[in-house]
Amino acid sequence: MTERGGNAIPARDPSSLAVGVNVRLEAPGDEPWVRAVELAAFPGPYEADIVDRIRSEAPDGWYSLVAVGAPGSGIDGLIVGHLLLSPCPVVDDRGDEVATVLAIGPVAVVPEVQRRGVGSALLHVAASLAVARGVPALVLLGHPSYYPRFGFASARDAGLAPPTELWPDAAWMARLLPAWADELRGTVRYPEAFEPLA
Repeated sequence: MTERGGNAIPARDPSSLAVGVNVRLEAPGDEPWVRAVELAAFPGPYEADIVDRIRSEAPDGWYSLVAVGAPGSGIDGLIVGHLLLSPCPVVDDRGDEVATVLAIGPVAVVPEVQRRGVGSALLHVAASLAVARGVPALVLLGHPSYYPRFGFASARDAGLAPPTELWPDAAWMARLLPAWADELRGTVRYPEAFEPLA
């Protein structure tokens, strides 16, 4: 306990404090470090393989963001987080493409700094990037108790159907951005790299 103005203040566990990171676009040479982050964050190679395949196919409008330890953070210069943004067409009932949205995922943070703000930093930069590029919406399949704090809500309620009916509605979410218009409704088609998930 620390005294401040006569009041007892509980000591903070350093492992619960936010860690300083800078978020930037993936650069040449980052690839093995990004794969290492994905492998550390998930139980198998599936997510890392998706990232590798999207990178190799390089669809127009894809982005790979990395979180790098800031100076003085104790993880200076190390890539400790990663977020992939993949372009996905939205197809209406007639089969016409009415928009392209960005799918978030995978989002990976090395276990040592999970729950310390790294994922939040990646998501905030992803949203800013999407707004700057005029993207109408971000979509993802994720934990319904986590992502609403970043502005995500039911994608179905917005008129965006998932690529497969196997995806639970509660986990299929969208964040509508300023470029969104109500007529941009339809089914979101994920890249083949996400099969069999999508």
